[in-house]
Amino acid sequence: MLNDYFPVSLNVLYNNSGYPIAVVHDTGQQEPPMQSNALIIDDDLDVQLLGNMLLGQHGYAVVTASSFGELARQPELLNVELILLDIGLGEFSGLDVLDYLYDLRLNASVLLISSCSKETAAYAIEAGREKGLHMLGFLPKANLLTNLKTFLEPLKKIPKAPTREELDNAIRDKQFFLEYQPKKELPRGRIMGVEALVRWRDPERGVLYPDAFIPLAEQSDLMVPLTWLVIELALAQQAEWQAQGWRLNVAINMTAAFIKEEKMLEKFDQLTRQCGVSHSGLTLELTESVGVECLGYACHILNALQQRGCQLALDDFGTGYSSLIQLHRLPFSELKIDRSFVSRIEHDRNALAITASIIDLGRRLGLKVVAEGIETAAQLALLVETGCTLGQGYFIARPLPAPAFNAWLSQQLPAASVA
Repeated sequence: MLNDYFPVSLNVLYNNSGYPIAVVHDTGQQEPPMQSNALIIDDDLDVQLLGNMLLGQHGYAVVTASSFGELARQPELLNVELILLDIGLGEFSGLDVLDYLYDLRLNASVLLISSCSKETAAYAIEAGREKGLHMLGFLPKANLLTNLKTFLEPLKKIPKAPTREELDNAIRDKQFFLEYQPKKELPRGRIMGVEALVRWRDPERGVLYPDAFIPLAEQSDLMVPLTWLVIELALAQQAEWQAQGWRLNVAINMTAAFIKEEKMLEKFDQLTRQCGVSHSGLTLELTESVGVECLGYACHILNALQQRGCQLALDDFGTGYSSLIQLHRLPFSELKIDRSFVSRIEHDRNALAITASIIDLGRRLGLKVVAEGIETAAQLALLVETGCTLGQGYFIARPLPAPAFNAWLSQQLPAASVA
């Protein structure tokens, strides 16, 4: 059985606890390298050594960390496609690491390796999946040598990440489309608008979601051309809805780089004229975490957009470091509560208190408040109870391509009339 894994003869060395710690083998033909990176998070140096050797057999370049603190001090270690994670890490646990991965919006595949019970591992895996992490499963450390290959083989079928050149070409060739997630007036049930969410229909990889290409676009200075394409697609769709008699506000995400784009206002006016839609049917969402270096210039541009009739929303409120500064200095008309709070309000009284405080802050400032990520009836009821008037999330509807959204909205009428 072992010879099915190793192409040549080998000797296995074990430590005093019975774990295999080294594999000595003759040279032979190796599998072609995958050009991938992996991270082992475990405070057992023997496990680090064995994991390094085994992953190397599959072409991984491996880095290691012995503690959560080491990760916090060196976040660059997380620039990997695969993470082998121990659940017990001294004063911290693997659950703390999963929270960290979620906070950083990382999408590496995670394989739990531990000596814990199956019940503990199942709990951790479910916790990771609830955060949207790609959890591969659970591999006891004692089986690391013989069973690791089982978890690695499926990863070889995952297409490689797109390159800057591929993304640039895709933008020029307009390989993108939008899905629309409804924004609902919670007490009355009316559909007030939608948020436009971009997808990449790659001819080789299939449909790619933002996590697969937005970081690349940000690093490659391609967010501005991508944003222009999203705006063009959203305005064209809004024109179709208006022709059907549906007055739907369309929310579009924008970045600080887009605000600074030269002659942005002129280009924006030209696009709206070409599509025959009015600025008043648009909400431009600025993600709080992007950071606006020059608030004075941003304020000038946002005021100009507001004067044209656009609504302006501060997205992911509560997740950045300059929330109140941006809220005070920039002319927002809408505040969006980040899903990381909304998803916890049923079971976490602190999350509920923060959510209620944001709703109250928005009301005092005369802003609309939108709760993102509503996934249960209980969450919706708590939001209504705390005075939140608008919401979106899977409990209301998942993001849908335009034809599916049209069918969904038609089924809602007239019970949930369009504003």
